[in-house]
Order: sequence, then structure tokens, then C-alpha cells
Amino acid sequence: MSRLLPANREEGRIRIAFRMFESMVDAYRGQMFLMTNSDIILICKDARFADLDAIVYKLRALFSTDPLTYAESPDGGDRFVSYYDLEADYDSFFSLCGQMVVEAKKAVADQRTAPQIQPLDAKNLTRVLERIGATDIAGVVRRQACIRINENMHAEVAFQEFFMSIMDLQKALAPDVNILSNRWLFQHLSQVLDLRVLSVLQDVGFRKMPTAFSVNLNMATVQTPVFQQFEAAIRGRAGLVVEFQLLDIFNDLDGFFRARDLLRSRGHRSVLDGMTPVTLQFMDAELYDTDYVKVAWSNDMLDDIKTAELLAALGPVGFDRVILSRCDSETSVSWGLAQGIRMFQGRFLDSMISAVTMAQCEKSSACTLQQCTHRHAVINGRPRAECGDNDMLDLFPVLKALR
Repeated sequence: MSRLLPANREEGRIRIAFRMFESMVDAYRGQMFLMTNSDIILICKDARFADLDAIVYKLRALFSTDPLTYAESPDGGDRFVSYYDLEADYDSFFSLCGQMVVEAKKAVADQRTAPQIQPLDAKNLTRVLERIGATDIAGVVRRQACIRINENMHAEVAFQEFFMSIMDLQKALAPDVNILSNRWLFQHLSQVLDLRVLSVLQDVGFRKMPTAFSVNLNMATVQTPVFQQFEAAIRGRAGLVVEFQLLDIFNDLDGFFRARDLLRSRGHRSVLDGMTPVTLQFMDAELYDTDYVKVAWSNDMLDDIKTAELLAALGPVGFDRVILSRCDSETSVSWGLAQGIRMFQGRFLDSMISAVTMAQCEKSSACTLQQCTHRHAVINGRPRAECGDNDMLDLFPVLKALR
């Protein structure tokens, strides 16, 4: 359970999973342990594998949206469940227990030695800005492909989104400051970060230029000299898509319309980002007249009523302009295709890109799927240096026969 996605590792669902094994405890003189990392261990005597498999099957259904329940490990094993015959595999099981103890002790030690987190204030902001100015931030820039699926069910990259990993940024520059604690001070910080990201993207030296860059920007950034320099650097070589957060738009509606119109006049595209089924109930996305509307996937969309509400809200936009983001499972993509959506973004697509890349890469035997996915997500640093074929990381191959 410790390997589940954070959204699936909530305490209530873990407790439900834990209780599903209670019948085995009673029937086979068993004992259960819930680890601090949420893993579940069941030890029992003379248990029938059919009974165990039946519970594991229900568990896979409970967490069916999580890739852990269906993705194999590099050696072809099951990443979700492991069986140990203690008469034959005791040493392996004991070694596993020892490893878990070491990891638990390290986690406790890390908590004790972790610095006190301070809220972001004017003094801390000045210090963080100074660190940003003196640091190569390319290592905390991430990218994720947005996939477009055509009528032949072939998928290719529509654009690559580049963004700052706030978690990595805080770890590298301000481990003692919660940079998200003050919305307005973070707004100023993000404007500075916009300029640094644009500068980094000009100098990164891609082996293959993205078809189009997508960047998350503040409205004011669009009118800066740094943005104009970035435009000039990619003109004629790649397209440009600018994503605006809904909350930023509300703070400066006139500024948003000016920025959108300026981008359109220069041949660029815009995205209304941060939409959810809830926000779509209270606002008309079409009024903002962006080229695309990005909606975050959630399991609530599987509900027929929620689906009907969402389709009614997105109908005026047109499903060819909708991007379904946070697609962490095949279910989300299948749902989107059934509604007429053709553009997708998320970890499930990232894994598919990596799998196809590894199938075509001559050096793939030295890598795992997880490593390949991580190397695709970064733009420089050690992960890329460790890749045996950097050219493959920038190719983003076509995904064929996605059904």
C-alpha cells in the first residue's frame, strides 16, 4: 500500500483494505499487522490460496484506478502483492522485515532532524529570491507531454508542458520555509520564477525541439522582455501555448484578456487551467475564449449524474478543445474518449510513452520503466546523464493502436 498514489492512500481506504483480511485471521489462525507506511502483512497457517486470491482480487478492484494494481515490475512480478511460504522463504521474508525496520527508523530520524518550517513572509521572501538568483534552477524544471489521439486511435504529442516542481524547489532553495503559505507573496515569487524558467528553456539544448512548448505563466509575464526573447528563440522552430490558472484570472480579469489577445495576435495559444467538475458548475468556461480548457480528472466523473453535468458545461466549449489532465489510469482515458475528448495528460500517459520508448531503445535493458519515466520528466541533471541514449528522451514516439 505504501506504493499507491497519494490520492489512493487515504486512511479510510487503507482501513477498509485491512478489514477485508479479518475472515482469514479467524479461519486460518492468522495475525495481521498494519505498518506505519500503510503496508499490510497477513501471517496465517495452512491458508487456501483460492481464499487469499479472492481477497486480493477485491483489493485490486478497490484500488483499480491505481497503476500499482495492474502494472508489472521490470522482472515481470506482481508489484501489488507478495506471497511467502515461511517454511521455504523465511530468510527472504526476514530480510524484508529488516529492510522495513531500517526504513522506518530512518523516517523517524528524518522527522526529528527536519528543520522547523516557517511561513513565507517578506523577510523569508527576500532570502528565497536571493537563493533563486544564485542557483541553477534547471534541475527543478519538469515536463509532461500532452497527448492528442486522432480518429485512427494513434496518439502523438500535441505539446510538452514545462513547469516548476514546487516540492523540489522548496527542498533545494527553502527547506525551512513554506513558500505556499502566503498566496500574495507566492504570487510575486512565481513571477520571478516565470522569468527564470523561460531563460532556462532557451538554454537547455534539446536533442529534438518540442513541437510546441506549454508554460504556466502570470499575465504580467507575457509582456516582459524575457518572454519576448523566448518567443524570438523558438519562432519558426516550435509552437507556444500559455496556461493561465483560474485563480490568477479572477485576480486580474482585464489583465487576462489583454494577455490572451496579445498571444493570439502573435499566433500563440492559451489554456484555461485548473478547472474541475465543481468549478464548471459555477462558471461558463466558454466566456474566457481560450484555445483550450484543461479539466482535472477525478473518479467522481464515473458517476452518471456528474458526467451529464460535465458534458453540459463543456458542450459549448467543444470537446476538441478540452484537455483531460491528471489521467493516472486507463479508466480516465477510456472515459474521456467515450465523451469525445481527444487530448490527455497524466502519469498513465507518461508510463505509456516510456514503455514505447524502451521498446525502441537499444539501451533499455539497463533501465527500468520508472527510471525511463523520470528521465523523460527532467530536462537536465544526473537522471539524464545516466541515460544510455539521450536522443530517445526527447523523441516522444507515436503511440499506436491505443484502444
